[in-house]
Amino acid sequence: MLPTPPTEQSVGTIRLDRPGPFVAGSRQRLRLTYTAGPSGIEVGGALRIYPPHQGHTYWELGKVAAVASREGVACDVETFNDRPYTYHHSNPPWVRVTILGEPLCEGDTISVTLGEHGGYSRGYYRLARVADHAWCEYHFDCYVDVLGNGERPAEFHREDALVRVPAPPRVEIIADRPARLHVVAKAPGSAQSDEFEVVASVRDQFGNLANYEGILKIESTDPAATLPDRVGVNEGGERCGILPGRRPEGTLRLQGCRLSAETARVTLYDPKQQVIGTSNIAAPGFAGEGLRVYFGDLHVMTGMERRTKMMLGDTEYAYRWARDVEGLDFSVVTNSGSEPHWQEDLRLDDEFNEPGRFVTIPALERGWRRGHKNVYFRGSQGIPAMPKLEIEEMFEWLAGPDVPALAIAHHSNAHSETSRYGAWGPQDFSTCDPRFERLVEITQCRGSMEVEEVGGTVSLGGLGSSVQSALAMGLRLGFVGGTDNHRAQPGSKRSNLGGLVADEIINGGYTAAFAPELTREAVFDALHARRCYATTSRRILLDVALGEHPMGSDLSAEDAAPFADGRALTIRAVAHGEIARIEIVRNNETVESVEVGREQEALTYNDGTPLSEVPAVSEAAPGVVFYYVRVIEADGNMAWSSPIWLAR
Repeated sequence: MLPTPPTEQSVGTIRLDRPGPFVAGSRQRLRLTYTAGPSGIEVGGALRIYPPHQGHTYWELGKVAAVASREGVACDVETFNDRPYTYHHSNPPWVRVTILGEPLCEGDTISVTLGEHGGYSRGYYRLARVADHAWCEYHFDCYVDVLGNGERPAEFHREDALVRVPAPPRVEIIADRPARLHVVAKAPGSAQSDEFEVVASVRDQFGNLANYEGILKIESTDPAATLPDRVGVNEGGERCGILPGRRPEGTLRLQGCRLSAETARVTLYDPKQQVIGTSNIAAPGFAGEGLRVYFGDLHVMTGMERRTKMMLGDTEYAYRWARDVEGLDFSVVTNSGSEPHWQEDLRLDDEFNEPGRFVTIPALERGWRRGHKNVYFRGSQGIPAMPKLEIEEMFEWLAGPDVPALAIAHHSNAHSETSRYGAWGPQDFSTCDPRFERLVEITQCRGSMEVEEVGGTVSLGGLGSSVQSALAMGLRLGFVGGTDNHRAQPGSKRSNLGGLVADEIINGGYTAAFAPELTREAVFDALHARRCYATTSRRILLDVALGEHPMGSDLSAEDAAPFADGRALTIRAVAHGEIARIEIVRNNETVESVEVGREQEALTYNDGTPLSEVPAVSEAAPGVVFYYVRVIEADGNMAWSSPIWLAR
């Protein structure tokens, strides 16, 4: 039966009878045909078929059936991880077809149907559901267990137990029809300018860019705003959307817009095709004299160097998406920083860095069993590729190049889903080096890591490494957000991580930075000063100050002396939607909750407790008091200000 040892060349081939393209999120009947090679498959051996799960995309298997071409060969079908169909990179749904009766010989075929939808026998019939993320490079994986030993205990495994079938079938998923407009009103590129931009893109129901041609009407809640009243899209024949996997081009940018009101929204709509979108509230003067609020995503991964089941896209695609589709002011790609890709990443960082319009920050990500950290650099010159280092060694390495750097821990209270002691575990905050660690990622696509208790925006927790646990250690960490998007789409919440479905949780992550101008150096300096805050990918404006001291301030005992008998915290918020409440947190305890019920609010929180009598956050940090603010919208989305610390 086995004329040759099973190899990729001998286990056969598999093809998809109808490769598509398929519409995102649609129900389909997919049939794959496996043809046995010289190795054949013994009785008890099996096929393993994995639908595409690149970029953490979800597929439903539906009803699965399998039929062999030769009489005497029977197929037993089992499905795994399909209901519920949530998974991380380790646990996608898959199908096992076990050979019974007689062996499968060279040339025999097995037809495997995902989404069987008819027949007279009793059972469950349901079409398969393809991914809702449009992409052109999806592929099915198929493995052959020739001898039937793929399920034996590890000590009996043979190296040839599972052999991958070469040239896996590929399938393209395209966007659904246009469903809405994504509209962003961006802050001016400098504090001296009064102009703002409007960036718009046409999306399908899942957030994919959809093909569109038409006339968009434009309105504003500020009747005196300087805006065109309409704009034609694709009148030159170009597409407004993008084809999956290609560059995001053809999106709409309106420049030179001005407001006469302090705050306003912009709405674009096409009554004929019934698509509409309303922007965030634009408030160019919100940050005060000499400053603007700029929004970005500090944590995005691509398939540029990791073309695996985990990642999609490349760095160029990511930056075009951030700038032209999501309308971000700044964005960061956090690949591993290893050669040979590091120099190419630096080149693209500089190529897309355009002061006043869009900013990039050179960065990399490293992971250990004691947690993951991203590293950010103020410049791109003179930074060699980082070798493989332990955490403590990395900090000493960062002290070498003459380029300021920041290190930021992320998904601190989560693990790699195999085990908390497996590939990577919760953050060990005892490794924090205050020379470089001044910030922590409080929210991303896995949800918030603010507190230990699961609920609200916190979907993963209880491992002792929440942001509040770090603050209780006495660490001075401001707050940032990043999506950790694995699809090269900065700002997009739709990257299913940690076994969580993006539509079912409050997630995502933006960083908002107060800076005098939109440059790499100005944004980096704002982050270093902790003059920043985090949101769940919402353009919520938030300003918190204690007297003349802004968020992120760390007051010495001398500077804190004027606040010994009382402190007045001033808070201003302009939300994306209705603000349900604003909460003031002191030493990890919510000391005030103010019901709001509107989109904008300004208030003062007066704390009359003498500074010396404020209960300590922990025995580890008895000599510090800190405050931060939560803004909670009616739909559950949030913003968190960086803390203000006072020594006592």
